[in-house]
Amino acid sequence: MALSMALSGGAAYAASVDNTVLPTQETVTHAPITTTGVVHVSINGATVANGYWTQDGKTAMIPLRALTEALGIELKWHKEDKSAELTRGALWTQVFADKDRYSVNKMLLTLGTAPEIKDGTLYVPAVFAEKVLHAGLSTTGNQVTITSEEDVKTVTERGVITHISNQDKYQSIQIGGAGPDGIVLNLSENTQLISAEGKEIKLAALSIGMVVEAEHSLMMTKSLPPQTPTYKVTVLDTAAETTAQPEETFGTAGTIENVIAKDGMVAQIEIKGTRLAETAPDHVVLNVNNETLLVNQKGETVKAEQLTEGAKVMGFYSPMLTRSLPPIGTAWKVVVEIPTVQPNAE
Repeated sequence: MALSMALSGGAAYAASVDNTVLPTQETVTHAPITTTGVVHVSINGATVANGYWTQDGKTAMIPLRALTEALGIELKWHKEDKSAELTRGALWTQVFADKDRYSVNKMLLTLGTAPEIKDGTLYVPAVFAEKVLHAGLSTTGNQVTITSEEDVKTVTERGVITHISNQDKYQSIQIGGAGPDGIVLNLSENTQLISAEGKEIKLAALSIGMVVEAEHSLMMTKSLPPQTPTYKVTVLDTAAETTAQPEETFGTAGTIENVIAKDGMVAQIEIKGTRLAETAPDHVVLNVNNETLLVNQKGETVKAEQLTEGAKVMGFYSPMLTRSLPPIGTAWKVVVEIPTVQPNAE
């Protein structure tokens, strides 16, 4: 899994924001002795090639094909646009000669130096091995040392699905919030989608309102919401827990404007905010009954006492609504946004 990253899917909210990861600097474990002459490159303990320094003497350039061959990555050269396409398992990236714009699983990354063709060989900055291929990198004088990492750095996160993009090339789900909030999980053909019963499922089996647990990369874009390559998504709702879920789900995220109680219990909540489905209303009244699931952003059960005026919530319900204004429906799940308690500063 050393080089595993997931193909991404653009989210609807990301189109208007800058997804470019800021330029990064090459890792230097010792102060350079010199930045002139030939750059010697070793990968996993073996000397494989020589490179060179850029004219300003700040960046070591190394041959891309020698790098990929040593790391077991397939490289395809596209003569028409002078680009190289790299694949290995879930890893996919593309680099273009003379463009400091590296496509990493459909996300953009800049390294401060563009690839260069010299004597018929394409060279990339040495930091490419670390920031794009997730290999270990150190530079001492004119020696560049690259090592494959044993484990992929990942994080596991739990949340409620608020948006799904099921386009052919750009598949993703958003969890943990709506609009600019939460996180977009970019999916690829190598991303595992698993039901609560442990069976593999298709993206079409997911719907907004479901609680999932996702294993994804530590690398994220600086967009709002941030996007990240995702390796595994597990649906935590079991069949028994989702019996009240309609085949098609509407959702509205916003603030509770009014609460109606009956026999001391919450019977209705009025939500005004933002629609989570294209044809859903942004202002809706939802009946709350014994079958309505009440959870927080992570899918953990909360009490009905959390449904108060002014509370931020996401309501999920059937498209079967009254023709009134606002329309009235029945919630199968209500997600209450519980503020994170910050420790007091001493």
